[in-house]
Amino acid sequence: MKYDITFHPSWWHENAGIDFTQQFFDDPEYRMEADVKMRKTLYEHFGDLGIGEKDPQKRPLLGTDLLAAGYLLSELMGCGIRYQADNSPQVECMDLDEDTIDQIQVPDLDTSEVWHRTQKQIDYLLDKYGRVETYVNLQGIQNIAMDIMGQELMVSYYTAPDEINELLEKITKMSIEVGKRFKALSNDVSGGVTAIVRQTVPECYLTSNCSVEMISNDLYEEFLLKFDQELADAFGNFGIHHCGKSMEHVVEGYSKVKGLTFAEVGAFSDIKTVRSHLPGIFLNARYSPVRLMNASKEDIFSEVKALAENGQEKGQKISVSCVGIDNHVTDTQIRYFLEACRSVEL
Repeated sequence: MKYDITFHPSWWHENAGIDFTQQFFDDPEYRMEADVKMRKTLYEHFGDLGIGEKDPQKRPLLGTDLLAAGYLLSELMGCGIRYQADNSPQVECMDLDEDTIDQIQVPDLDTSEVWHRTQKQIDYLLDKYGRVETYVNLQGIQNIAMDIMGQELMVSYYTAPDEINELLEKITKMSIEVGKRFKALSNDVSGGVTAIVRQTVPECYLTSNCSVEMISNDLYEEFLLKFDQELADAFGNFGIHHCGKSMEHVVEGYSKVKGLTFAEVGAFSDIKTVRSHLPGIFLNARYSPVRLMNASKEDIFSEVKALAENGQEKGQKISVSCVGIDNHVTDTQIRYFLEACRSVEL
């Protein structure tokens, strides 16, 4: 069974001395040097369990598959970004309402200063290394809408549905344009959303539906399904990341997406129900990093085994990962998780 761990920036900051200031995200050479140190640090901690690299070499990275840090697409739509040494880039919500969201326009990437910073990195990496590995977090349609409107989005679904549909359409159009530019560089573009996809269905375009946990299946089908379908139609091989605790409450809507090949199932979701609605789809079951911090070795082993057994299909199409592990989780607990994953036999 495939498995993976992904750390919060605070863990990297403490254990590898990495600062996640704007330089990490905008300076390719700085990021590549940090990436080498990060992969070597993983090996020093967990190399005997198959994690990290003993002698890592530079990778021509745009973004990173060692964090889950979504911000660029929201910045393209007009949001501000705040950087911190020990945290992911924080999107500053624009707090627009239904009367002001019409000022949001689809960005022209060729004239966007935000995209210019990205294109400058692409050009540099292509010129020096001849290729680019693109692991920019692709975010998701409602996630970006919430960065623009905040909680007002939830009210406006009912009070201004036409205006919300127009906003979501603009976000989708921008997301497709950015995705196509990344796909022109590499067919493996979703590692910045969740690293495990690179081991399982690396060619899929993976959208982040974190905030879909907050709405009903009816709202998902009325407002968001068509836009996820637009993404699926544009890229042909489509995945949904749902890190909420109850993916089962919207899985009926997800099952209607044509072209779906991968789904990430949030910790504490009913993965058996999810599997019953998504036959043939590769599932990645999330294990909670908060749970990992205090669970006993026996509990970790039994819970990982249950995730794998309940999510598998004929002994296949299942992986398990723990994402967002911070500097409060001990190596001992992390090793229990990795050992549990290695022990699973399907």
